[in-house]
Amino acid sequence: MRNGAGMEASQGQRRSPGEIKQTQNGLTRIEGGDSKAKKGSSAMKRAWDKLDLNMGTLLIMFKGACAPIVSLALYQYDPFAKQFPTLGYLVAIASVLSMPIMPRTKFVQTMLFNIIAICIGAAIALLVCYSSVQARLHTSLPMQTGSAGASGTQQAVEYNSSASAVSAVWLFFNILFANALRFARPQLQLTIILYSIFANIACTFSPIFATMPQGISFVKMLLEAFLSGFGIATVVHFVVVPMSSRQVIVKQYAGYIGVLKAVLVAQRSYLQSMENKDMLKLQSDGKGKKFSQQEVASKDLKAKLVGLTTLHGKIHGDLPFAKREMAYGKLGPKDLDQVYTYFRNIFLPLIGLGSVADIFSRVSKTHHWDRLGESDSASEHTSDLPEKGEVGKDTIAEQEGWNEIMQTLHEPFESVSNAAIQGLEHVSYVLQFTKKPGDKKGRKSSTGEGHEDIEANIGKRPGDPKYGEHLESRLQEFSETRKAALHAFCALKGVDMDHIEDIQSQKQDKILEPNADGKNRQQLYLILYTEYLLQSTASAVLELVHFADKKVEDGTMERSRIILPGWRRMKKWLRSSFAVEDSSNDHLPDSAEANIASVQLGDAFRRRKDPEHLPPANTFEKFGNGIRAIGHILSSPEVTFGFRVACATMSIAIIAYLRDTQTFFIEQRLVWAMIMVAIGMTMTSGSGVFGFLGRVGGTFIAMVISLAVWYIAGGRGVPGGVLPVLFVFMFLQVYFLVKFPRFTVVSIIIMVTEVLIVGYELQAQKIGVAAVSSNGQRYYPIYLLAPYRLATVAAGCFVAFVWTYFPYPVTARTALRHQLGEAIYLLAIRMRLSNTGGDPEDKKSPGQQLEKVRLKLLGKQVALLSQLRQHSAFIPFEFSFGGKFPKETYDRLILTVHHLLDYMALISYSTRCYIKSSGDSDHTRWLHDLSAVSNQINHSSQEITSLLILVSSSLITGSPLAPYLTSPKSYRLTTKLNALDPDLLSLRHVTEPGYAAFAVTQVAGRLVHDDLTKLLDDVKSLVGEVDFSFHIVSTSNDSESTLRPDSGGKGKRD
Repeated sequence: MRNGAGMEASQGQRRSPGEIKQTQNGLTRIEGGDSKAKKGSSAMKRAWDKLDLNMGTLLIMFKGACAPIVSLALYQYDPFAKQFPTLGYLVAIASVLSMPIMPRTKFVQTMLFNIIAICIGAAIALLVCYSSVQARLHTSLPMQTGSAGASGTQQAVEYNSSASAVSAVWLFFNILFANALRFARPQLQLTIILYSIFANIACTFSPIFATMPQGISFVKMLLEAFLSGFGIATVVHFVVVPMSSRQVIVKQYAGYIGVLKAVLVAQRSYLQSMENKDMLKLQSDGKGKKFSQQEVASKDLKAKLVGLTTLHGKIHGDLPFAKREMAYGKLGPKDLDQVYTYFRNIFLPLIGLGSVADIFSRVSKTHHWDRLGESDSASEHTSDLPEKGEVGKDTIAEQEGWNEIMQTLHEPFESVSNAAIQGLEHVSYVLQFTKKPGDKKGRKSSTGEGHEDIEANIGKRPGDPKYGEHLESRLQEFSETRKAALHAFCALKGVDMDHIEDIQSQKQDKILEPNADGKNRQQLYLILYTEYLLQSTASAVLELVHFADKKVEDGTMERSRIILPGWRRMKKWLRSSFAVEDSSNDHLPDSAEANIASVQLGDAFRRRKDPEHLPPANTFEKFGNGIRAIGHILSSPEVTFGFRVACATMSIAIIAYLRDTQTFFIEQRLVWAMIMVAIGMTMTSGSGVFGFLGRVGGTFIAMVISLAVWYIAGGRGVPGGVLPVLFVFMFLQVYFLVKFPRFTVVSIIIMVTEVLIVGYELQAQKIGVAAVSSNGQRYYPIYLLAPYRLATVAAGCFVAFVWTYFPYPVTARTALRHQLGEAIYLLAIRMRLSNTGGDPEDKKSPGQQLEKVRLKLLGKQVALLSQLRQHSAFIPFEFSFGGKFPKETYDRLILTVHHLLDYMALISYSTRCYIKSSGDSDHTRWLHDLSAVSNQINHSSQEITSLLILVSSSLITGSPLAPYLTSPKSYRLTTKLNALDPDLLSLRHVTEPGYAAFAVTQVAGRLVHDDLTKLLDDVKSLVGEVDFSFHIVSTSNDSESTLRPDSGGKGKRD
């Protein structure tokens, strides 16, 4: 599952000719768009592709349906039915909630938590029973007891208010602290749900026990039922289609390579769209909307970049589980980590390359190119442009100049893109992420003419032993051919680069002299920006190819072996199991439904200095701090959430503790309404509305399916007919669990409800109606039980929904605002860590240590951005009172934060790269001067960091910004360099190592400045700005005067 098996790397993107397609074995390939093949495909094949089914998904669906069916089938075994006469359905429910389709490491960790939690729950349940029995003994006469029930327990004849009150208090605090822990430790969500089910059942039955042996017998049976369900789930997990966390990561790596190739194809298509003179001409899509060729290519590129970013963040959360796993394979934990490191090296320049679309959009608006697409002919453009006449002609000529430059770049860009794509294919084959297509003698060449000479192409095809050398030679060719674009640019400006040494420096300086609009230098920097990032992407791919070839040479990929995690990793796993860490929580119900990840911001964000207390100086003061900590814990968001869940639970449980309704509660099985509260309570009201509608709808679907299963099998409750039909339906339901993690809770509720309805009826058929009713629950035939179950679950979901809003809603809007502030806070840290230092090859140097922190921050920010988008998606589900929520402003802020992250990462990346190249003795002086000036950018980064911290704090607290706050001015490196040495940025140095990296720094720095201005303006529109104006209202009339510092008047107004 995406939440467990990780089968699908990216979904929901339309596939077009020349794009990446997911094959049936979960791998990826590039297709060329054969229309005849598409027309000849069958309807079933098209439906199969639309559903995105593959053999791995089908096996996971089979595995997910096995555990509950095995549990229900076991109940037909007489010893099993005798052991669990009235609680047999709990075995199946425990097996469902154990999620046996999770990857191995996550499953083992969750199962350990489940066992520990249920054992603790059993101990507390015994304490509850003891307290209840003692309360009964001390407040009433010796009780008469009824006959023993089928469960082996005996029920008290008379109601006792003291026993009920004691049990109610235990239940309240049990649920409160358990769900506070659930909020604080997202990895315990499934565990706390199971614990809550155990506590709800035990605490609502404890008031009816007259003696302790009755309570012990009941708790023992309850514990055995849960542990039996865990045992069945464990067997299914390890025996039926075993799936390790390493397999998940390998499939995600294969998918990641496929998405990288898709992004490269989309990037190439976008750059090629800029070669056409009609690139901005609007064309109808047949649906009444008009798009230019450039807009279509830009949207496709951005969609694929979003998919790449999402998968990158998911791998960041899943990789630690794979590294901690004991497995049988080839790549060790360190190898998996190194592959991800190389992926990050490809990710950074590729994301920067994707920002070319955003840059070009800004340039086209600034130069009025966007108006050129509004009319059909060039002659019409000039009349629409400002200043008309010559300005319009210059605009058209400028665009045509760009077209000519991009046409010159076509061949080298296509060559290096194809080289990078083939390099990624080579890595996928060599590291065995995908299978290499079999070679056939006489295979047709890629051009379709004749047959390919296999011997002549040895070492030139992905997967060949010496392909790395071939790729390196192709990149070297690109380094030479990239000069053609610079020659074309200079030719447009009247400079012959072949004789540049003979040209007067004044002439070439005029080319780069920032004129009225700075177009010349802007064009040069954008060309260098694109070339450098594309070359950096290909170079990062080459490094990954060398790594893959090295793994083949040292024998790593020859045979599989047992891989054991070291003690250091095991200790780290034990520490992280109970701590908040970054992780992908797709396997957890609440997080999967909200599509959120657990992101730890660090101690600096949460631990603040106390302005009212100095640090403790002695033991007594330290003891006092401990006392004060209790108040902080009780007022924390975690305990507040736990209090909400406890109140919601008690809203239903109170029925079980009152004299007139206790019998009704037991007969009508209202305990399942309480359990729906445990499953259904969410942290925000937006997901609460979505969850409420989904849970009620899912329960209705489960009711219909249960009735269909029962009557399709003949309506007589024959297990041999009911169970196979139920298996088919559960098999289909696991598909939604696998493919749509957002509906995880809904899918689980459907399966649990089916087990409750069908399992109960099979239980009645097995042991008889009298035995089923012996625990006080009234027997209903299935046509009554199913609607009653729907009403019970709907009531529980409704109570959970109400308490999500009452006494005050914790809205998705509030969560969005807080987490957006946290994302800006991380940007501030990221900006402050942009400096480098020390030997980049030395792992202990400051630069390397900072790089580790930067990469960790990148993973956090990617995960947090995905979470922000999901919170924004939940906002339409919330009820709105008063003014409208400024969703457009928040969406702009999320996009701006995303852009700032990309551009800051680019600045850090490019700075690191040209500092690395300073070892070249031929260019030492030039690079030394460049580095000396570039290091002075530290002051600018400090100003940006301060601004981001202030904006983050204002957004989180909702307080207005300080007055006169402005975005820091863009640091003019060009001016500094010219002052140091006017010849540094001359055209004769344009091919120097580091010149292109400097261009990237300049372009990205300018983009950071523009986006900071947007960020500041949008935040000001949300929280406001401190205003020093004041008002004087005259007592003689109704007029009101306003005095402002900038009112333009002198003196004071009355």
